[in-house]
Amino acid sequence: MIQVLDSFISDKIAAGEVIERPLSIVKELVENSIDAGADSIVVEIRNGGKSYIRVTDNGCGIPAEEAEIAFERHATGKIQTLEDLGHIDTLGFRGEALASICAISRMTLYTRTAESPVGIKLEIQGGRICGKEPSGMNGGTTMVVEDVFYNTPARRKFMRSDAAEASAIIDFVQKMALYYANVAFQLINNGRNVLTTNGDGNYLHAISRVYPTKEFSNLMEIQGEHVHGFISDPGTTKNNRSGQIFFVNGRYVRSDVIEKGLMDGYGDRVFSGYPVALLFITVPPETIDVNIHPNKKEIKFLESGDIKKDIAAAVQKVIHSQDAVPQAMLKEKNISSGSLEEVAKEPVKKPSGEQMGIREFLQAKKREHKPNTETVYHEDDMKMAFQVPGDSMSDAFKGLVQEAKTEYDGEKPEVSAEPVKSDMKSEEADETDRIPLAPATTRLFDFKNLTLAGYVFNTYIITQAGDNLFILDQHAAHERILYEKLVRQYNTGAHLPQDILTPILLNVSGDVYFGEREWMDVLRRIGYAIEDFGSNTFIIRGIPAYMTLTEADAFARNLVDVQENEVHLHQNTPVVDKLIMRSCKAAVKGNDHLSEREIRELLDRLSQCVNPFSCPHGRPTFIRISKYEIERSFRRK
Repeated sequence: MIQVLDSFISDKIAAGEVIERPLSIVKELVENSIDAGADSIVVEIRNGGKSYIRVTDNGCGIPAEEAEIAFERHATGKIQTLEDLGHIDTLGFRGEALASICAISRMTLYTRTAESPVGIKLEIQGGRICGKEPSGMNGGTTMVVEDVFYNTPARRKFMRSDAAEASAIIDFVQKMALYYANVAFQLINNGRNVLTTNGDGNYLHAISRVYPTKEFSNLMEIQGEHVHGFISDPGTTKNNRSGQIFFVNGRYVRSDVIEKGLMDGYGDRVFSGYPVALLFITVPPETIDVNIHPNKKEIKFLESGDIKKDIAAAVQKVIHSQDAVPQAMLKEKNISSGSLEEVAKEPVKKPSGEQMGIREFLQAKKREHKPNTETVYHEDDMKMAFQVPGDSMSDAFKGLVQEAKTEYDGEKPEVSAEPVKSDMKSEEADETDRIPLAPATTRLFDFKNLTLAGYVFNTYIITQAGDNLFILDQHAAHERILYEKLVRQYNTGAHLPQDILTPILLNVSGDVYFGEREWMDVLRRIGYAIEDFGSNTFIIRGIPAYMTLTEADAFARNLVDVQENEVHLHQNTPVVDKLIMRSCKAAVKGNDHLSEREIRELLDRLSQCVNPFSCPHGRPTFIRISKYEIERSFRRK
C-alpha cells in the first residue's frame, strides 16, 4: 500500500542526505557564518562533534521574527527565483541545512542583529520548537548542536571514532581558514585550542599558521585570469592529494578539472607524488553549477577547458623560474666544539675553546685508528672536489660533441631492402600526430648566468649563479637532451614502417577484435604496418625503424592490454613512453667520467631544451643550494 510518509519520518530521511556526520553540521554552520559577513568565527566541538558543536560568529544575525522560519525546510533568503540558481554567489542557498540539522539533534540558537537591543534564544529538539525567549548577547549568531543523531540510531552507529570525526572537522576548518584569510578563526576541541588565525587577510600568514610543515613552506604564488594561489616546487610533493586544496568562488570543492589543469601545468617536472597546491578559482557564478551534490562538495564548470588551460598556464609561468628548481634539503646539525668528533663517530679530545684544524683532526684520527675499524680516513679524502676535470674525451659522451646517436645497442629487427608501402605522408607529420613539446610561457632561468665550479663523483656537475649553487645530474640532463631530440625527429619524420621477414601475429579477445580499433590507428601513426588477419588475430608486417623486433612486439601487445582494460588512449602517450625509454638507455650514465669540454657541451645543449628542468621521467636535472643554507649549516647564520 502506497502512502504519504509522516513529516517526522520524511524530515529524518531528507536530513540524512545533507547531514552525513558531525563534519556536515560544522560545514553548513561555518558557511552560514561567512554568508552572514562574519570576520570572526569560533568553532568548538566535543567528542568529535557527536555530543557538542558550537559555532559563534559576529555576522549580521537573524531578525527575531524570522528565527523560527529559518528552520523550516527550503526557507532561505539567498535565492528568490529560478533564475537566481544560475548565478549563486553565496555558500548556502537551498535552505535545507538548518532544517536538516535540527531534525536529528538538540539545537539551540542565540542571535541578535545590530538593530535589535536584545537577542533571542530558540530551542529545538528533533525538528520541533520547544522554547523561545529573549537573550542578552553581542551581535551575531551562536548555534549549539548537541546529541547528533540521537533520534536516528541507524545513522548514529555509522559514525566513526571521536578522533576520526574530530580530525575531519579540524581539517575542514583549517582549509576554510586558508581561503578566508580575512576571517579570524578559532577552533577548540575538547577544551583545547587547536587553531587560531588573526584574520589579517594575508594568505601566507594563514598558511603558516594552519600548515607549519616543510611542504607548505617556500610556496610560489601563481596568478592567472581565473586562478590565484600558491604551489610548491616540482620536487616538493606528498604521497597523496591531501596537500591539494581547491576553492571555487569561495567554496571548498573537489574537482577533476582543477586537478588536471594543475598536473598539466607541472607536466613532466614531477617525478613522483603530488605537488602541494592551494588554488583559488574565481569565475562568473553563471558559469558553474553548484547544485549537483547534496553537500555541494562537487561543482560543474561550463567552460572546463578554459579553466584547465588557465591553471596550467599560471603554473608554467612560475615553475620555469630559479625558485622552482628543487632545493637540496641540508640537514641541520647542532654544531658545537665536539661536532667533528660526532660526525666521525670517534671522539678526539681537545682542550675546551681551542679550535681543531682539518689536517690536525686527520692526523689524530690516524694515530687513534684501530684494527678492524670499518672507516679509514686519509688526508687525500678531504681534498676539495670542486676542481674542473681535464679535457680528455670520454667514450660515453662522444654523442654530444658529435651528433648524438639515434640508435642504441640492442636486438635489431630483420629488415628487408624495401619498406612496406604506406599512405603516410613524407612531409612533416600532421599536427594531430605530433608529440607536444611547447616552450614555457616565460623562461626566467638563464643558463648564461651559470659558472662551472666543479665535478664530483663522476656524476654531478657543480655550477654557481649568484648566491646559489646548482648541482646537475649528468644522466638526467643527457636523458632530457636525447628525449627532446627524439621527439623532434618523430614530429618531423614520415613514420614509414620497415618490413620484417617474420610477421608478428597478435591474438586479441573478442571484445577488442570486434570493438573500436583506435589502438590500431595509434600503431599505424607511429610506424606499424598492421591489418586484420581474421579469427581474432591481427598481423604486423612492418615496425617503426626506431624499435627492435622484441620492443615492437611487446609495445603492440601492451597497447592491446590498455585497450582491454578500457583505459582511454591519450593522444601519443604510447609514443612518448617509448621515447622516454630510448632516451634513458642512450644517455650517459652516472660514474661515466666527462671532460670539461663535454661538461660545457652538456650545459649548452641542456640550455637549448624546451624543458631543461627535469628528465623525461620527471626527476630534476639539477637542484639548488643557497649560500644561506650553506652558511646556516656552518652556523654562520
